Order: sequence, then C-alpha cells, then structure tokens
Amino acid sequence: MNWRNIYLPAGLAGLLYLSFRAFGWWGFSLVSSGIIFWLLQHVTRLMKTMEGAAERPMGSLDNAVMFHAKLHKGQRLLSVIGLARSLGKLQTGKGVQPEIFAWQDEAGDRVECTFQEGRLTHWDLQRAPPPLAASDGT
Repeated sequence: MNWRNIYLPAGLAGLLYLSFRAFGWWGFSLVSSGIIFWLLQHVTRLMKTMEGAAERPMGSLDNAVMFHAKLHKGQRLLSVIGLARSLGKLQTGKGVQPEIFAWQDEAGDRVECTFQEGRLTHWDLQRAPPPLAASDGT
C-alpha cells in the first residue's frame, strides 16, 4: 500500500484546519488558494508531458543508449515518459505490480523499465545484434 495516498490528503486537511483555527476564514482561504495553485501546476505538467508523448508512436525513442544513461532509481513514471517523449509499451498485465514498460529506437536497441508503485526500480538496455556484413560472393 502506498502511504502517500493517505498522508498527503490528511496533511493538507490538517493544514487547512490549523490555518482556520489560527487565522479564521482569511487563513483558510489563503492556504486553500496555495493548495489549488499547487494542484494546477501538477495538472499542467501532466498535460504538457502527455501532449508531447501523444505526438510519437508508442514505445519509440530517438536513442535508447542516451535514454538509458538519463535514468536513475526512484524516478517517477511521468518523468521517464517525459524523457522518452512517448508512452512505453506495457509488457505486463494491467494493474500487475511491478509494471514493466519498454521503449525501442530505430536501430533496434531496447530499454525495459520496471516500476513499483510508479517509481523506477530497475532498467535494462538490450542492444540490437550488429548487422551481418554483406558477402561479396567470392
């Protein structure tokens, strides 16, 4: 269970309550305006990321090696989608934890990312086999 789903709303409700107790309706409106502004920033970031990802085919990358180099443990799925500029292809069933997404570039190099509760835990670069040299027939 992800405790952030409980602690964040409880903390915000507690902050609203304390601001009302300390400053009345003026404090409540000030804190609620700040919370709404914070939520709008997150929604805007989400929409911009998804808007950019919608313009590319699912699971595609420009360069898998450079994408692999930019990944680090604990990154959120939204950040990884922003780096790839496309949605990854889901390799596991819907709702199954951990989730595995894959991206591939035109050269055939592939990056598989494993997410647990929306956080990057493991990633693996699989290089495409080198093309066979054409024989000259002699």
